[in-house]
Formats: sequence, C-alpha cells, structure tokens
Amino acid sequence: MLSACNGNFNMSGSDGVPLAELDYEGATPTEIALAGPDRVIVTSGKTLTIDVEGPAGVTEDLRFDLDEDELEIGREGKWRKGGTAIIRITMPTPKSVSMAGSGIIELDRLGSGDEAEVSIAGSGTSKIGRIDASELEVNVAGSGTLVAAGRADSLELSIAGSGDLDMAKVKIGKAEISIAGSGDAIFASDGDVEASIMGSGTVEVIGNAKCSVSAMGSGELKCNARAAAEPSKTEPVAGDEGPADATDAE
Repeated sequence: MLSACNGNFNMSGSDGVPLAELDYEGATPTEIALAGPDRVIVTSGKTLTIDVEGPAGVTEDLRFDLDEDELEIGREGKWRKGGTAIIRITMPTPKSVSMAGSGIIELDRLGSGDEAEVSIAGSGTSKIGRIDASELEVNVAGSGTLVAAGRADSLELSIAGSGDLDMAKVKIGKAEISIAGSGDAIFASDGDVEASIMGSGTVEVIGNAKCSVSAMGSGELKCNARAAAEPSKTEPVAGDEGPADATDAE
C-alpha cells in the first residue's frame, strides 16, 4: 500500500522504479494509487498500458510499482519540484483508487458490481465517470474532493476535515455517514441514511430517503425530495475533459 509523509512517498516498502524499468507485461492490476501533485487518467481496458507526458525533469522523477493487484505511482524525493506530469493508463476496471497529496486522478469507471473503495488524503481530486458497486466505501481526510456518478447498493462514507463529495449523480441504496469537521457530501438515495456529524459538516440526500442524524455542533443532514438527475454544482477540473458521466451535466 502506498503511503506519503512530508512530500515523500513509500511504495509497499520500496521506492518504486522509473517507468522504463517497470516490468508490467501481462499485468492486470485492479487497484490504483497516486501520491503527489501529478494527474492520472485511467481508461478501462483488458491490458495494462502506461504513457507519461510533461517536463523532462518531472517525468524523470516519476516512480512506479506493482504490488500484487495494485499499481502505485509517485515521485522520487520531494513533490515540490515545479511542473506536473500527466500519466495515461489503460487497465482492467479498478475496484479501488487511493491518493495522497494534491494530485488529480480521473477514472472512466470504478467497480464491476462488487465492492469498491475510494480513499483521498490531502487536497487531491478524484473524478469518476461511473461507479458500479454492491458496497462502496469512501474515505476522505483533509480537503480532498470527489466528483462521481453511478450506483451502489450501500455506501459507507467517512470525511475528516473539509472534504467535498459531489455524488449527486450516484444512486445509493442505503448509507452510513460519518463527518468530523466542515466536510460536505451530496448523493441520491431512496433508502435508509444514517449520519453522524461532528462540527459544521453538511450531508444532503436527494430523493425519498428515510434519514436519521446524530449531530454535535452546527452540522446537519438534509433530505430533499427532488430529482437525482439535477446537475452537480461542482466545477469541472481544468485541463483535459474528465470522465463524461460524472460531469456532462455541468
């Protein structure tokens, strides 16, 4: 598992290798992790391909590792070197995505009907075109942002800090929500929604959900009977267009 601290990263006990030295022939990872300020664009496909672009000084510092089913991407040394890289990846539809730092990771799809997981630490942004999961777990620490569309039978959501989750176009069966701080989340549901909020965080549920909340501070749970297809209010990430399903209404 990839970890990060003070601008450095560690890949499953190793420092990773340059792309030219990564042996990924025949690899079929189903998990992806990013540490640092760079941008990763993932497209679902049968085999793993990796292409990088950006300033030479930045791309030379990129490091990659394959740890069983997880592809890990980071940088050698400090992240503060000027410029960012774009890493374009084709891989089997991921079931797990995690990131640390200020980077951006975009997926056309997450999950294939089973369990799926999203983890964001720091100020990073994740955009997911379509989620398809029986059980979806989302963890955000810091000021990270998630924009997504799709469906999940159940959602377990945890936000620590000021994270912002725009899942207005994700239809959830039932949900358990925990927010500590000023984080906000929005999603659609007609099922049971339980929320625990400490601080000023807000959870908004679109649809006809049965809601219950335990709150300390000014935080609140809003259950609104309105159409789940209402466009998301989150602005798209600048640059190349991300996954269409999550942002096409913007």
